[in-house]
Amino acid sequence: MIEIDVHLPLAHFTLQAHCTLTAKVTALAGPSGSGKTSLVESIAGLRPATGRIAIDGVTISDLPPERRAVGYVPQDVALFPHLDVRGNVRFGGHDEGRFETLVTMLELEPLLRRATVSLSGGERQRVALARALMTQPRLLLLDEPLASIDQPLRERILLFLRRVRDTGVPMLYVTHQSFEALALATDCLVLRNGAIAAHGPVAEVLGEFSGEVENLFEVDDPRHDPERGITRVTTSGGLELVLPYDAVAGATFPLVVRISGEEIVVFGARPESISSRNVIAAEVIDVREREGVVDLTASATQPIRIRITRAAADDLGIRAGSRVWLALRSRSFRVVG
Repeated sequence: MIEIDVHLPLAHFTLQAHCTLTAKVTALAGPSGSGKTSLVESIAGLRPATGRIAIDGVTISDLPPERRAVGYVPQDVALFPHLDVRGNVRFGGHDEGRFETLVTMLELEPLLRRATVSLSGGERQRVALARALMTQPRLLLLDEPLASIDQPLRERILLFLRRVRDTGVPMLYVTHQSFEALALATDCLVLRNGAIAAHGPVAEVLGEFSGEVENLFEVDDPRHDPERGITRVTTSGGLELVLPYDAVAGATFPLVVRISGEEIVVFGARPESISSRNVIAAEVIDVREREGVVDLTASATQPIRIRITRAAADDLGIRAGSRVWLALRSRSFRVVG
């Protein structure tokens, strides 16, 4: 449990954050300049603030940074240029067993003798994560760790972040990307002008504040059919999906896939002769309208979020309780990790 009661005057407002975090991973979202980095720096002890910060009942706000047992990966990762990868990771601690575990988990073995200046952005992030985890932190702070990484690599690095999450170290994860938050977190904190604007389940909070409509599914039980180019999977919610075989043939299951709600086509009757391999019957359970856009939540064996135009919703007579069919193109799914 992380208890935060922080008061910190900044240039344009005063950061005032009072909350208790109990989730394994909490996403910290909000517009640029809302105080997200200032908050994580305060928790790490790098920016002096008044108030109290405690981890599992132990107050750390009166301790210097090196005694807080908080791992911090800043946006620029801040690797030591005079040390190779091995030296950077071992700077965080000397436990040989932990070192070997992290090297394996983050796939660092081929990099250990490399100079940090020769690393790609994704490699640098993995090294910074390992160094932070070598300190055996009670809390891990990640400040937009994927912000400077392009989309395909970002999804690859999320695989490693999910492995870190599964070690059990609590994480506070700063991000602007809703799919990152959905892939990693169950809880979400939104800052606006230094104040907490929302705090709650990540899907609900991000749907309200980010404006994005994303669906993430953890899938397992792959049934590959290479001749037909498809792989059938089952989500953790019991939904049967078809994915492109070439996209997941070499993947390790379970894995997470995502599809934007804007990629989903809604039908008022079951479609015939359609190329989509995923045609799902569902019931509309929530309808939200704004500026010519309608966001729907439909329930199959689990909720699916969709975005359509107001004209489409009117033509289909969409309302809560409507029976609809959803077409999800297999090629519209992206592997998250």
